[in-house]
Amino acid sequence: DYAFDGLSLGYAPDIEALPGAYAKFCYGKGFDSGFQGNPSQPGIKDTDFYGLNVVPYDTEKLHVELQYDTGRNIFDAPSDFGVTTNLGNIDWWGGVVMSKLDNLNLFFSAATSKTDPNNNVNPMGAGLLWDSAHPKESLTGTAFYLGGRYDFNSTRTKIGAEYNHGSKNWIGMVPAADDVWTSKLGTRGDVYEAYVIQELKKSPISKKGKAFFRLGYQYYKFDYTGSNNWVGAPSKISDLSTGTPSAVNAPQFFAPIKDAKDLYLTFDVQF
Repeated sequence: DYAFDGLSLGYAPDIEALPGAYAKFCYGKGFDSGFQGNPSQPGIKDTDFYGLNVVPYDTEKLHVELQYDTGRNIFDAPSDFGVTTNLGNIDWWGGVVMSKLDNLNLFFSAATSKTDPNNNVNPMGAGLLWDSAHPKESLTGTAFYLGGRYDFNSTRTKIGAEYNHGSKNWIGMVPAADDVWTSKLGTRGDVYEAYVIQELKKSPISKKGKAFFRLGYQYYKFDYTGSNNWVGAPSKISDLSTGTPSAVNAPQFFAPIKDAKDLYLTFDVQF
């Protein structure tokens, strides 16, 4: 969920032992410096994204998916806010397994992110997961995400629960998400969520149409600062509250939050 424009090209072979298998190559551009570069910002390069998505197995009962992505010449800020420099590269690896057992739907996903920073810093002196208080180095973050949902066919009601955790240096691919606090899948800490979905028992006007209400509750517990942000080094939030020297010297671009609660109600129409 980045604000990138691009394309994808896929191929689905017909392999009896691997039903539903397919693969896709993706390309996107997050920042274009122009044909000759931007004269007001000399030396800034285009920010490009490449991805490879492989689904070796895809049926109603089981879905397996693997993905590799890389962002090259990552900008210090989205182009809407004004790019001043390139900070380096980020690589991601991830996978997900989804299974359906009668009316019970289960999934598990895991991923890693790894930075390759250069020596550049933004106007506030912060680089790709490093700053004046922390040395420049390549850092690896990890995350996992799991959940389940039970479907009641007679009433078209679905009840589910999810949990995800991100490590100190985790960088998710979700900074463009529109969650109230921040995208839960980019959180450096834990997020718990429970929800109920009620589909309307009406005849749709389109073949695949449906409409439903969703009521949910999310609890965020942040362990480190900078969730969904790749600029500057994360600090342990418990250290900030105690005023340890390592935390005091670390610049904070956003007000640190220890925890957050989100109660939401949405109405969705699909067609």
